[in-house]
Amino acid sequence: MGTSSRAIAALMACALVTGCFGYNKSAKRWAYVGDTILVLGGGGVIAGDLATKDKACMDTGTTKCEYQPPFSGAIVVGAVLVAAGLFGYVFNATRDNVKTSR
Repeated sequence: MGTSSRAIAALMACALVTGCFGYNKSAKRWAYVGDTILVLGGGGVIAGDLATKDKACMDTGTTKCEYQPPFSGAIVVGAVLVAAGLFGYVFNATRDNVKTSR
């Protein structure tokens, strides 16, 4: 995954980390759409990072491999996006509708 893709994913995670919350029936519908976008976007970031993962390096007598962390920053960003979307689902489902006068 390129540096620009990681920067975009990190910016998206920071901007949308709270999930989407609605206060009435109509707003909750759109909040569910926003939460779905968060979950799908996070899943896409995770899938993209796993699909472009480098091959594992094997140490030999002549070749030394550098440290490879068990998961990358993109996977963390994807997990945060998915968690924010799931939190938004639960919060919207359990929140009472606010009565507004019109």
